[in-house]
Amino acid sequence: MARYSYPSIDNLTGNLAKEMRERIGPGRGNVWRMLLLTPDAAEKFIAFSEEVRNQNAIPSEIRELMILRVGHLCNAPYEVHHHKRIGRSVGLSEVSIAASAIGSTATGIDRSEKFVLGMVEELVENKQLCQATFDQAVAEYGVRTVADMVLMVGFYTMASMFLNSFGVEVEQPPIKD
Repeated sequence: MARYSYPSIDNLTGNLAKEMRERIGPGRGNVWRMLLLTPDAAEKFIAFSEEVRNQNAIPSEIRELMILRVGHLCNAPYEVHHHKRIGRSVGLSEVSIAASAIGSTATGIDRSEKFVLGMVEELVENKQLCQATFDQAVAEYGVRTVADMVLMVGFYTMASMFLNSFGVEVEQPPIKD
């Protein structure tokens, strides 16, 4: 149950009103509704979320695997629910989705997936990558992609904190997994 009432979009005007009306609808939108508690930050949050998630060098399956792992590590059911669906839509396998809940010790996934799950675990736990992980990540993905990965894990950790702190609920009826 949400810890605070979802603000209404009825009093919004301008770009934020247009953006929110596009984002809020059946089966989606509770995160955007709750962000209206801080409308000035909401616009920037939306822009940054789009940048971090969509304008990066991370392969889409790896991106969604990483976001799912963050959601599990942060105990963020809203994040996990929505990114399972998104993960499937970009070709993430059911085995990989299940592995995101277990982490880098999961079986049935390839070395690359184990590595990125371990990267996420290291970032969330230590707030940085050790030198060996950093060097391996740069060797495998390049420095631009590693920078994008670190920013993405940080963003989704922050988003999970917001979702959990305000008790943002999966929309009812939920979008089917």
